[in-house]
Amino acid sequence: MNAKTVELHLLQSFPPSCLNRDGNNSPKDCTFGDARRARISSQCLKRAIRQAESFAQTVGEEIATRSKQMRDKKLVPYLTKTKSLNQQDAEKVADEFRRLLASDDKKGTSTSVGLYFGDAELYSLLDAFRAGDKKWKEKGRKSADVALFGRMLAEATDLGVDAAAQVAHAISTHKLSQEMDYWTAADDLKKRSEGEDAGAGMLGTAEFNASVFYRYACVSLPVLQGNLGDESMTKKTVEGFLRASFDAHREAEWPRAIHPAFLRPGGRKEEGHATEPQQRFPRSRALDKWQGAWIHICRSHAGAPQANARHGSSG
Repeated sequence: MNAKTVELHLLQSFPPSCLNRDGNNSPKDCTFGDARRARISSQCLKRAIRQAESFAQTVGEEIATRSKQMRDKKLVPYLTKTKSLNQQDAEKVADEFRRLLASDDKKGTSTSVGLYFGDAELYSLLDAFRAGDKKWKEKGRKSADVALFGRMLAEATDLGVDAAAQVAHAISTHKLSQEMDYWTAADDLKKRSEGEDAGAGMLGTAEFNASVFYRYACVSLPVLQGNLGDESMTKKTVEGFLRASFDAHREAEWPRAIHPAFLRPGGRKEEGHATEPQQRFPRSRALDKWQGAWIHICRSHAGAPQANARHGSSG
């Protein structure tokens, strides 16, 4: 590959929501250009990218696991089921192995930090360790997401991986307007007829905002290929990263929120109609099932005649 870097510049709009909370349970923000801006942290974005279904589907393999519980959830089951060790021996080997990666936490069966490995790499390392291979730390191919986002182990620095991807914090393109939502949860079993109050069973407040975010990310192709050692997998990983960057904050392929289409409110003016909502409705086969009904409602509220309302589309 002749290119050295792939860059992603993305504008993404979100309706009223609390996408990424801070320690006070408020949407994260920052100051930029002498104005408060809404913010989504890079760590939040990277996790959403690596866990998007399109990433694993594109690269053709499962993503790595980050956990303090590798001993009980990965290592011991592998040794007992695949290598036929008894429970006691499996736990002994797993403890010896994991303590070379990170020290124990207070529980004694977990590591003090999360270990970040794909299954193939983790089990290759474990097998080489059990076999007494002095170069066991060099075994196994890194998973695509580890090769992208890197790995740091303070107690096993030779297993560290330099990140090939850099993901910036996303910030709103406009000044932040943080708002407060007062919410209630009704108690369905309260009976006013029997003298019980009509108040909610639970209530509270939460901050939210609606913002258009600018997102930036880049991938160093030489670093990524060096981490993976395979040009074909490097190309798949870059494609997966780009696809997942777009998919990361869509909860599902269906339904899809289309709030940006109605950024300017429609409605009636004295001299005629304002911009009609149906003219701004996105064209997509995925929306055919309910597009006609939605357009019918939009036209009705805008005061448009109903005779020509469409019930489906071929676009």
